[in-house]
Amino acid sequence: MIKQLRAVLSSIKVKLFCWFWLVTILSILTTRFIITQLSNDILALPPHEGDIGYLHGVNRRLARAQPDDMQTFLETFHRRGRNKMKRAFAIPPQLWIKEQASGKVFSRFENEFPRLKDYLAGNNFTELRTYQFPRLRLTGPLVVTLHNQEYQFFVALQENRKHFAMLFFSQLPPWARIALPLGISFIFCWLLARNLSKPLSSMRTVANRLGDGDLSVRVNDAANRSDELGSLARSFNQMAQKLELSLQAQKRLLGDVSHELRSPMTRLQIALGLAQKSAKDPQNLAKHLQRCETEVHRLDQMIADVLALSRLENALHNLHFSKVDLAGLLDILIQDAQFTADEKSIKVIITSMENCQLRADSQLIASAVNNVLGNAVKYSPQGSRIEVALKHRGNNCLLSIADAGPGVPRHTLEQLFEPFYRVTEARDRQTGGTGLGLAIAKQAVLAHQGNITAHNNDSGGLTVTIQLPLDNFQPEQPVAG
Repeated sequence: MIKQLRAVLSSIKVKLFCWFWLVTILSILTTRFIITQLSNDILALPPHEGDIGYLHGVNRRLARAQPDDMQTFLETFHRRGRNKMKRAFAIPPQLWIKEQASGKVFSRFENEFPRLKDYLAGNNFTELRTYQFPRLRLTGPLVVTLHNQEYQFFVALQENRKHFAMLFFSQLPPWARIALPLGISFIFCWLLARNLSKPLSSMRTVANRLGDGDLSVRVNDAANRSDELGSLARSFNQMAQKLELSLQAQKRLLGDVSHELRSPMTRLQIALGLAQKSAKDPQNLAKHLQRCETEVHRLDQMIADVLALSRLENALHNLHFSKVDLAGLLDILIQDAQFTADEKSIKVIITSMENCQLRADSQLIASAVNNVLGNAVKYSPQGSRIEVALKHRGNNCLLSIADAGPGVPRHTLEQLFEPFYRVTEARDRQTGGTGLGLAIAKQAVLAHQGNITAHNNDSGGLTVTIQLPLDNFQPEQPVAG
């Protein structure tokens, strides 16, 4: 029971509700205290002209009536003349009379307004003024004489500020006056806390399902919000989508690796079997052992490429950024590629070489360029040429490598950079590639916040373009492998 209570009290919904409700209660109490303090203040203002006219009218009636005493005048005034005098006022005025000698106060409203009676009796008034109370206006005194006795006339008007809600609230018992605002604030604070905590609960549920292996689940309702919680939900969905795509890529890579390993392993087993049968024939034995060596080399190259691609895709490669002269690096790489291209009488031509300085991992950039140059040499025919251009364009440098090969179908251009993708099944079989070179180049370029694309040339062949940011590029902190 105690653990369950702690779990409930520790939830963010309950915490939000308690804090909001506490702040609301304190705000209500503070406001009530301030209003109460202000309501005790009485403002002294210049005399109100309408009230003065009313007092002079009462004085004229007193002069004509000449009553025996003031109490008799009050009774006669309220019985006969009050209706006539109040026509000029939206609210019936109240006449108050104070005897100066004794300080006694007379009025027909003594029982209704005892505080006003005490106020008139307890204070001396020497100047004609208007006194503003919270819901009452008092004007006076007008000094009159009756039978050699001085009196002070006051007129009070109750301001008509009470509407139905105020009348209803004023008739409630004290406990109900407290419970009503607390109950209303309870409801609104609970709805507010629920509105804020519901998206978090939804994301927690989705996170648990992600942890259980359901990577297709998403936060739906909260992602449609336009506030910070909606932004958080959308970021959460993006994270889930990246996780799903990453896992799918890993599964696809595992399947491709399994498939690609099967062929050289099968050929290796066949070559070993033939070598065993050719133990007594040195010439055939040497040929089969050479075949085994070739397949082992292919397996080693494929495993190395798979590991390199995996590190790049999962940001496990330890990047070492430094200032790189791309033109100088490219010159060295072209010389190495020309050495391989000489076997097919292919010329690697530099058509443009502009100065490009950037912050990069030189080994990773060299790996990407080598893979692209290697592909260009593989698929270019005998006696052709490969054109290389390095240009400075705005805040980027563009490296394009164009071969004279057969090109690829237009709909397969984007798939060229996927692991193990082949335009034809026999293509890499003939060239001895693993199908990972362009995929590794793509990940190396993406690690530098660059871009790599391919397009067919009008005259035949394929052009691969690498775009890299210049020296203003600020690399992210690498994750150590």
